[in-house]
Amino acid sequence: MVGTGKPTETPASRVLAHAARENLGEFERRVRRRPGLGGAAVCLVILVVVVNFLFNGPENAWGRGVVTVGLLIVTSWGYVWFQRVRGGLYLFSEGFVDTAGRRVVSVAWSEIRSMEGEKTQFAINSLPAGSAVAYELAFTARVTGREAVWRFNSTYVGVRELTRHISRRSSVPVTGLTDPYQL
Repeated sequence: MVGTGKPTETPASRVLAHAARENLGEFERRVRRRPGLGGAAVCLVILVVVVNFLFNGPENAWGRGVVTVGLLIVTSWGYVWFQRVRGGLYLFSEGFVDTAGRRVVSVAWSEIRSMEGEKTQFAINSLPAGSAVAYELAFTARVTGREAVWRFNSTYVGVRELTRHISRRSSVPVTGLTDPYQL
């Protein structure tokens, strides 16, 4: 909706036009993306350093440089964050379209060759600090005819359900990690 600040579930006209060009059928639903937690934490640290320099006064060239570079990093990350959140993955009856900023990628269900799940665990001094789940989807690109890989990670809301849906629609089983909660 224009002017309300809430993202709409209907795809943008460029997404619908791209799906029509690729013959992906009728629009079904949107899967939202969320920003990565790591980028937000780094930006928060940079912002704290910049604010510290601003309050205490950047007395030399290093201080002014840190303030300038820090504000540029935070501003550019904010722009990328808004572009990523405004996009998403749009499911159609014959495939999907993934958008983020100006990037638009479409894949038909019939082009999908394999799906593989993987889990990465992070540790700090041998203590578990977190994990990330990702699924790699291999498909044949229409333009080049070569095998391409698309990665779905935890920035997609409900990545597990999304993967099950894509697997069911494309009739391609998920290999590797199928349950992200297993060890």
